[in-house]
Amino acid sequence: MMTNDEIVDSLNDLIKINNDRINGFEKAAEDIEDPELASLFKNLTSQSRKFRSELADNIVRIGGVVPGVDETSTGSKIHRAWIDIKAAFTGKDRNTVLESCVFGENAAVEEYEEALEDEQIPSHIRQTLSTQLDELRHTRDQIATLRDVTE
Repeated sequence: MMTNDEIVDSLNDLIKINNDRINGFEKAAEDIEDPELASLFKNLTSQSRKFRSELADNIVRIGGVVPGVDETSTGSKIHRAWIDIKAAFTGKDRNTVLESCVFGENAAVEEYEEALEDEQIPSHIRQTLSTQLDELRHTRDQIATLRDVTE
């Protein structure tokens, strides 16, 4: 069985990923000139905050310490993806922005899938992660559809 410290570390990594998502989608909502995408990015910022809160609740429930809202996953693929998203706004090209968002969401999905690979995660935490993963997949697919109709 995973130790509480291992569970907390795993959940903290996911919190940092959601902090990355918040930073990326906030920047996207501010910089994009497309009102439809700005609205979507604001909704995804809210989704990320909700995910972060749910993860933090689980960490506290098992006696762990939650990372600050400014802590991000500087060494991860998702951090690099959000750097790419921010860079894409220099041209503000809709397709480039959406492609970068799909890349970032794919990285987030992979991190959640990796966290769920450990069968020793307590069921209440597994349920939270599974629900969030389903929503992330839906988000990724939604953004991919928008990208595909833009091409």
